This record gives sequence, C-alpha cells and structure tokens, in this order.
Amino acid sequence: MLTYQTETHARGREALLHEPAGGDPDKLTLVRALGSLVWDENGKEYIDCTAQAWSNNLGANDSRVIEAAIEQTRQITHARPTFHTPALLELAELLVSIAPEGLDRVGFTLHGSMAVEMALKLALRNRPDARHVAVLHDAYHGRSLTTMAASWPHPGNVFGILQPQFLRLPRPDLYRPRQGLSTGQDTELSLRLIRDILTKGTEGPVAALIYEPIQGNGGHNEFSARWHQGIREICDEYGIMLIIDEVQTGLGRTGRMWASDYYGIEPDVLVFGKGVGGGFPLAGVLAKKRFAKFLAGDDQLTFGQFPISIAAGLAAVKAIIADDLCSRAAEHGRYATERLLEMQKRHPLIGEVRSPGLMVSIELVRDRVTKEPARTEAHAVFELAQERGVILGESRYGCLGNLIKIKPPLDISREHLSTALDVLDEVLTLVENGTEAP
Repeated sequence: MLTYQTETHARGREALLHEPAGGDPDKLTLVRALGSLVWDENGKEYIDCTAQAWSNNLGANDSRVIEAAIEQTRQITHARPTFHTPALLELAELLVSIAPEGLDRVGFTLHGSMAVEMALKLALRNRPDARHVAVLHDAYHGRSLTTMAASWPHPGNVFGILQPQFLRLPRPDLYRPRQGLSTGQDTELSLRLIRDILTKGTEGPVAALIYEPIQGNGGHNEFSARWHQGIREICDEYGIMLIIDEVQTGLGRTGRMWASDYYGIEPDVLVFGKGVGGGFPLAGVLAKKRFAKFLAGDDQLTFGQFPISIAAGLAAVKAIIADDLCSRAAEHGRYATERLLEMQKRHPLIGEVRSPGLMVSIELVRDRVTKEPARTEAHAVFELAQERGVILGESRYGCLGNLIKIKPPLDISREHLSTALDVLDEVLTLVENGTEAP
C-alpha cells in the first residue's frame, strides 16, 4: 500500500487557491480508481455514484483508454492546432458517424465551458448582425466568464464587469408548474412568452438559443416532447441557431448515445464533453455542414487538440459502442428508478424520482404538498452515505441543494448499484427518524 506524507498534504491544502467544492473542509483525497470504485489515501473504498462529475461514462481507468493514452505519449504528446494527428482525424470521423442526423462537422477543445464558447462563436460567425444569444432560466453551461454569465446567476457574482449579457427566457417546470396551471399549460405558456419576448422584447436578431435537454446543475429539470418541438419551431421561425448542450447528457448517459436522440430533438449544433474523454479532458461541438466554418484564429487554443486526450477519447468512444453501454445505462436506469419509486412509498423525503438512463436523481422535500426543498436533510444524506462508502451527487450550486444524484459509470455492476441504493435507503431512514441529526 502506498504511504502519503500527511503533513505535506496539510500544507498543500492550505496553499490551494480554490476553496473545496461546496466549502467542504473534509474533501476526500483520492488516490486510485477502477470502474465504479475509488479509494482514498487511507485505503477506504467507495462506490462512486458521481462518475467524477459525470465524466466516467466508461468506468474509471479502463485498460483500453489507458493503453491508447500511453501509446500516444510514445508517438507525440503535443501538436499545435495548425497540424493534425491520426487520432484527431479518426475521432472526427467516428463522432460524425454516431452524431444525430445532420450533424456532420466536429471541433475539439478540452473543457465543456470552452466547447460552449466554441458553439457560441460559431453562432455569431454565422449571424454577424446578431445582438443577442438566448439561454433558459436555471441553465448551467460552465464556469468560464462567458459560460458563467450564460448560467443561472452565480452567488455573489463579482465578475459582471467582464461578462456578456444573455437574453434569459422562461422555461416550464414539470414538478413545479406555474400556480394554477397543469404541466401542459405551463409548457404552452412558456412557449408563448418566448415568442412575445423575441417579437416585442428584443432589439436586433438573436444568433442562438442554447439549452440542456435535461438541466443538470439547475435541478435535473426535464422537458416534454411538446417543449422540444415548440422550441425547434420557434428557432426556425426566427432564424435562430439551436444549440443543445449535451456535456452532461451525451455519450450514453440517458440510455441513448445522445439525449437529442432520446427526446427527438433536432439540434443545429450539439455540445459534448465529460464522458467523451474516458477520464481525460476532452470536449467539442458537432454542427451542420451548412454553417460557415471558423476563420483562421477564431477558435485556436494551444492545447485545444491535445493528442493524448484525443487518443483516449477515441478509445473511450469505441469502448462505449463495443460494450453497448447505451443499453447498459437504460437497463441500470430502469432498475434504479424502480428501486427509488419503491423507496418513495416509504420515505416522505422523496418528492420526485427523475431519470432517464443513468441520469438519475431524487428531489428531497419537507412536504410533498408545498414541495419545500429539504436542503439540510439532503446534505445529511450525502454525508452519511459517504461515511458508509457511497459517494452520491449533490446539487450545491447556488441555493438549490436538495437533489441527490445517482449517476455512476454506465458499466457499473448491478451488485455495486444495488449496494449504493441500499445505503441510500438506510441513510434516508436515519435522517427521517432523526437518528442522525442533519
């Protein structure tokens, strides 16, 4: 077993510029990962139901990905963006071949935030007279200056002086529709309001509308088929590029290769990231060929086509296809959803169970009628589960905080998934009974 210099680590923690995510002073130090398991520096094993920020769609440290990355390091580790590498061209061909119909061009970068910016640049390059880019209420698109501005308001934001302004559009809520409305009526009202804003509330053309098919950090908010259809119609009517942000939902997470396929969405541009790299930093966009390409210098980053990430991504996507992880995600998702719906009957804290595939979450509420968010209780569930060796996802961003997410690698074993759900069941009981005070 490896030994670690605890005093050095303590000084290192003090030296870090970033606060631990969520202000967690007991942030784990991870030293090893394999499949859906991770180990901390004390040797404790955890079932990772976060896939490390939903990135390990293919289980951690898959040998095919590691070998591809090692082999690439023997060949060439860096190539500036004015050159190609074989893996780059092979991955481009592969992604276009599995993309939603009509998306036949691809660009690469290293992070989801930069991929979103790439998509926005493409929209503005193709609509140079545009004055606006539209986003939805409760959107989340990243943490660069631009994408933070495109997301729902950042707490205590001090970056506004450098941030662009986005046109914020209303969205329906399938769990909390507007007062007195059914979910269908809420959807129709939202679509009408968007038309009104585009007609009467803006000056100049709108280049693009970007939205997540399932809002991730904003609350795991799903949309109806009517919503997706209505947004496509509005974008066509107003000449707006429709950008679908699949950084979290792509590469099999919903039980289909893309959430756009699952929901029948026709994007003009699709943003991908996280799961594509097999644990290495990789992201990008898929776009329709009819759009003008970037001009030289529009979107060139020194390490934007990092050969090792590209090679790892090529191996990861091939493995996702070869192992039929879309079907695995769908099967695991059905199992998890059935278990959670059964738990909901016994646990009043569970307000709603959400999926599809292994994009699974539960919203915790103090009262199912008022739907008051149970934020303190949710954090207690997270902490108690981690003590018992299960890392669950939390919604800590902003003031949400009452979602528990179960989004492990798509190839998690049924045994590990069942154990994780057993632990969740146990800690929900403890929190509800006050056995472990929140």
